[in-house]
Amino acid sequence: MPGPTALSLVEAATAVRSGETTAVALLEACLARIEATELVVSAFASVQADEAFATAAKLDRRDPIGPLHGVPIALKDLFFTKGIATEANCDALSGFVPDCDASVVARLRAAGAVIVGKTNTHELAYGVSCPASHNPWNPERMTGGSSGGSAAALAAGQVFGALGTDTGGSIRIPSNYCGTTGIKTTRGVVPRDGLHLISWTYDTVGPMARTAADCLALLEVIAGQSKLDPWSSRMTLASASAPSELVLGVPDESFFEGFDTDAEVRAVMEEAIDELGSIVSEVRTVKVPNNAEHFASGASIVFAESAALLEELRATSNDRIGEEARAILADGAAIPGTALAAAQAQRVVFERAYHDVFEHQGVQLFIAPVNPNQVLPHGTSDISGVPLIPSTTQFTFPVNGAGLPAISLPGGFAKDGLPIGFQLVGQPFDERTLAAVGEAFQSKTEHHHKFPDLSSTATAAE
Repeated sequence: MPGPTALSLVEAATAVRSGETTAVALLEACLARIEATELVVSAFASVQADEAFATAAKLDRRDPIGPLHGVPIALKDLFFTKGIATEANCDALSGFVPDCDASVVARLRAAGAVIVGKTNTHELAYGVSCPASHNPWNPERMTGGSSGGSAAALAAGQVFGALGTDTGGSIRIPSNYCGTTGIKTTRGVVPRDGLHLISWTYDTVGPMARTAADCLALLEVIAGQSKLDPWSSRMTLASASAPSELVLGVPDESFFEGFDTDAEVRAVMEEAIDELGSIVSEVRTVKVPNNAEHFASGASIVFAESAALLEELRATSNDRIGEEARAILADGAAIPGTALAAAQAQRVVFERAYHDVFEHQGVQLFIAPVNPNQVLPHGTSDISGVPLIPSTTQFTFPVNGAGLPAISLPGGFAKDGLPIGFQLVGQPFDERTLAAVGEAFQSKTEHHHKFPDLSSTATAAE
C-alpha cells in the first residue's frame, strides 16, 4: 500500500514536525483511503471530515503542540466527544450527543491529534465479533470485537492510531484477527470518565496501532490519573526494563487444559517464543492459572456491573437494545448480591494467583495465545455450540480479572492468509516494558509491515 497512509504513527508524527508533510496532507490521505475502502471494511460508525479539516488546518498554522501534532486518529464509538454523537452501535443510544470530551479524548487533542471519526463496536461493547465491520484481510471474516472497527481501520490503512476498550479481550482479539498491535492496560492506568462503561472492575482503555512503538506513543499521552475518574490510579507507568534483562515465562500444559487450541495458533506462539528467546535473557516454563478458575466469577461480575451501569437505559429503552446485549443485561440484573460478593472474593483470589506467577516464579512477563481459534467467518455466533464469549476469551478474560497489562502482537499468518498473533502479559504498570519487548520483536519480524490487498476494491491514497 503506497502513500503516506502506510507510515507508522511515529513516522507520520515525525514527518509533520520536520515539515516533510502537513496535518492537512495526512488527513487528506486518510480520508481518501477511507473513501476507497470503507464500503468493504465498514470500520467507521461516523466520520467527522469537516471538523477534522478545521483542526488540521489550525495545527498547520502553529508550531507543534505535542507528540501527536497533526496525526489522524480514530476513536471507538464509546468515547464521549463534545458535540458529536457517541452511540456505541446501539439503537437505544441513537442521538446521544455528549456535552464534554472524555479525559482521554481531551488529552489526545492537547497532544495535537486530529480526530477523524468514531469506529464501530459490538453493541455496547458487549461481544467479541463487531458485526458492523469486516476484516480487511478477508471481508467474509469477522474483525473480532468489541473494538473491531478500530482494528479494521488500522489494518486497512485508514488511520495511524486508534483508541479501544478491553473488558475481556476487546482490544487484543480484534488486533489479533486484523494483524495489528494493541495494549490492554493495567486496571486504573488510563482514566475512563466520558465512556460508555459496562464494568467498573474489568473495563480498561488502551491504544491500538500497527506497531508497539505507535501504541506506546499513544499510551504516553492518555495514561495518568484523572480527578474525573475515581477509579484511575495514582500509580504511574513503570520505567521500561531492558528486554535483554528479562525472563520470559511459557505456560505449561495445564494452562491449555479444557480448551481446543488450534494447531496453527500454537505453532505461531512457538515461533514467537523462538524469536523472543534471542531478545530476552532466559525463557522458562511457568504455571499460570487456568481460565476455568476464573470464568464463572468473572462473568458474574461483568454481567451484574453492566446491569447496574446501564440500569437507566434498560428502564427507558430496553426494547431498543439488541437481543444479545439485552439478554446478558437481564441475566446480570438477576444475579443476587450474595452471589456477586462471592464472585468478587473469588476474583481477588484468582488475581493473587496470577500475580504470584511473577512474584514467585522468577519471570517478568509470559506469553500466551490471544484466541484459541483462528479468525472466524463473519456472522459466526458460536463454536461447536458454545457462544463466542466463553469459547474465544479463555486466554484474554483472565488478564482483565487480574488487572494486568498485555500487548497483542502480530505473529504470522495462517494457511488461509489470515493473521495470527500472540500476547505478552506483564506485571502491573509495566506497559513500557511490554512495548519495549514488542518493539524488539517487531525489529526482527515483518508481520506488522504487511497490509491486506484491497486493490480490487480500493485505490491506495497516493
